[in-house]
This record gives sequence, C-alpha cells and structure tokens, in this order.
Amino acid sequence: MRNFNPGKAMTIFVLFFLPVLLLLGSWQISRGMEKQEIWNLNNLNKSLPVMSEEEVLSLSFDNAVYRSIFLDGRFGDESYLLDNRLYKQEAGYEVFSVFKTENNKTYLVNRGWISKEEFNDQDTLIKSRITIEGIYSPFRRFGLNLSNENPITGWPKKVQELTYEQAALEIGDEVEEAVIQLSAGSIGAYEPIWLPAEFKPSRHYGYAVQWFGLALVLAVSYIYFGLKREK
Repeated sequence: MRNFNPGKAMTIFVLFFLPVLLLLGSWQISRGMEKQEIWNLNNLNKSLPVMSEEEVLSLSFDNAVYRSIFLDGRFGDESYLLDNRLYKQEAGYEVFSVFKTENNKTYLVNRGWISKEEFNDQDTLIKSRITIEGIYSPFRRFGLNLSNENPITGWPKKVQELTYEQAALEIGDEVEEAVIQLSAGSIGAYEPIWLPAEFKPSRHYGYAVQWFGLALVLAVSYIYFGLKREK
C-alpha cells in the first residue's frame, strides 16, 4: 500500500518554492499584457497623420505618445553615445542629440544606431534651422548600467545608461520628458533600431510558460516522492 509521506523537509521545500514559481509566472503574464498594450498603442498612433509640435503639445501625454511629429528647430552641441548597442551582431552606439525647437522646447532626439567603426565624433550636425520627423515617445531608461559611472566632462558623452534625471541634470531641467525617435529620412538620422518596448509580449509569455512548467514539475515530483513505496 502506498502512503503519502513526503517528509517534513520536502514539504517545506515545496511550500516555499511552489508559490514563488507561480508568482513569477503570473508576473511575467502581467508584464506581457503591459507590453501588449504598449505595442498596440504604438501601432495605432504611428498609423495616424503626422502632427505639428503645437498639435502634439495640445494633447495629453497619453494621447500624444507614439504619434508622429514634425519639429522645426536646430540641433545642439550635446550628444550622448549609448554604448554596447548590438545590431546585426555588430557593436555600436545609439546616438541621442539635443534638438531645440522654434517653440523654445528642448528634446533629446534618438538619431539611431551607428557602428563604432563608422562613427566619427568630429562630425558636426547642421546647426541651421531644419525640420525633422520622428515618433514622440516616453523618456524611459535607455540601456543598463551595472556599475557606477564616473562623471564625464565634455560632449559627446559615452554612457552605458541614459535616464531623464541624468539628462535634466547635465542639459538642464527644461529638457522635455519625451524622446523623439528620429525617422530614417530626416537629417542626422542613422539606422533606426528603436522599439516601443525592449521585449515583445511573446518573450514574457515564454518566460511564464517556463516558470509554470517548473511549478508543475515540482508539484508532480512532490506527489511522486510522497507516494513512492517505503523500502
């Protein structure tokens, strides 16, 4: 006769790790749903007609985000080189440059990716008045820095991570809390690699399946271990 007797140690182990695995799986599903909403909003808004800066600023941020926008103004002297950005298995930079509009607004413009071999920090942008087009996107954290970076003097600044707080401190708090994702045909554009979210929803759902799979294996193993015949 089989007796269910997994033992105290095994029971404590399962009671601790099973909820953790289920929680991680549920969290990944939640993250996937959040990313799906972002992608849906991006796909909807970028398909709408291009707006002027005045039209975008007349909307609430939630209604303006991911809209295509025209900006009239000039590039500034300040640029960030976001390091360790891989594209087609080649290392390069994502270049963020200051753009000051005729409406006295200051934006960071993500000009796209360029390989380290092709980048020349001596190149200068056209400083005359121009019109650019891009996607009006939230100023979220770009990149990831796992160690403390020493302050960098001069421009351009090579960084592992770029945040709004950092830009506001180094450029000035007048910088807008939106980044313009420059369209490929605009002056100063490199290779556009920006995505509205770093991971697509399917990535999170895949992680959820893995966590729930581990939870199932743990539960089945617990039952098997508890029902096996005593020797």
